[in-house]
Order: sequence, then C-alpha cells, then structure tokens
Amino acid sequence: MIDRKKYMDEKEIKQLIKAVKSWHDADLYKGRIQGPKTWMLVDVALSTGLRVSELVNLKVSDIDFKRKALSVVRLKKRKKVVETLAVPDSLIAHLRQYLDGRTDGYLFVGKRGPLKKGGLQIIWKQAIKRAGLPKDLSIHTARHSMGFHLLKKTKNLRQVQKQLGHTSPAMTANFYADVSFDEMQSGVNGLYAENEDSPAP
Repeated sequence: MIDRKKYMDEKEIKQLIKAVKSWHDADLYKGRIQGPKTWMLVDVALSTGLRVSELVNLKVSDIDFKRKALSVVRLKKRKKVVETLAVPDSLIAHLRQYLDGRTDGYLFVGKRGPLKKGGLQIIWKQAIKRAGLPKDLSIHTARHSMGFHLLKKTKNLRQVQKQLGHTSPAMTANFYADVSFDEMQSGVNGLYAENEDSPAP
C-alpha cells in the first residue's frame, strides 16, 4: 500500500488547483508567465501521472488535439517505447490556451531553453508553498495521486497500469490495489459506536 504522505487527497488537490489558478489569472492579467506556466505544470502532472523525466521531454508535437491524446516515450526493458495516453477534455482546452498557437518545441520552456528536471521541481515547490501544503510533496506526489484516484474511480487496475506505464499489473497492485488509508480510517471510525448506546450488563 502506498503511504498516505505520498499522495494528495481530494481536498488537497482542490486546494492546490485553486491556488495556482488564482496565480495564473493574476499573472495573465499583468502579462507575466510564471503563473500560467505553474498552472500548466500542475494540470499536466495531475491529469496524466507522468514521471518528471517524461514531463521534461514533452513536446508540443506529442499532443494530438483531435484524438485528445498524448504520446509519451517510455523506457521498458531498456528499450524506448512510444505509448499513447488519453487525456481529459479540460487539459486539452488548457493546452490550447497555454500554447496560444505554438506548434513546435518543448512544452515547458524557460528563458534559456527547455526546462530541466530541477526547473520543474522548483516550479512545483512554489505551487505547493503557495497552496499552503506540506513542503515534502514532490511532483511524484502528483503521479501517485493520479494513480490512487484513477483506481478509486474506475476500479480498473489495467487502466491505471497503462496510464502510469508500469511494466506489469502486479507492480500497480503493489502500489494502489491494497486497502487505502482512507478505507482504513473509515473502518476505524465509529468502530464501537453500537456498543456506546448499549445498556451496561
């Protein structure tokens, strides 16, 4: 079972999204790019569950706007494999807005060119700080959050495996298919409630 500290619950995700969207709107109004770039990163990370290395290598040409799909190069058994992921309508709309007509190059670009892993981590940390969430939440937390909530919604282990690019369903099961922390917490709450109203013997 994945540790509770390694994924965000629905409340935390909404808190993060609200914080970065307000930042996006404020910076967009002032003509700044940091807010829009931060919201793009958070949205892509939470919507796809991509690894940091996969986020760094995303190119505009990897996005299929018509099919609402994303091509991702993944390393499997020491071989590079191109996989196609389905992405939500909301992300497609956001990507169109963010790219504003740009048709090539890397998705995440800084003043000196394509951003590296460290650059994305810094942007993510700024978003977490702005949302008032625990500072130890990394971009990988978004990956675990996506996997956890996708399985919770679909109950489809195979879908989660394909989305995250795990080599086998067993690996996915080891992470997400066990009893969740939420279920554990729900189970212990009110465990003896019935006995509280029972008359003393």
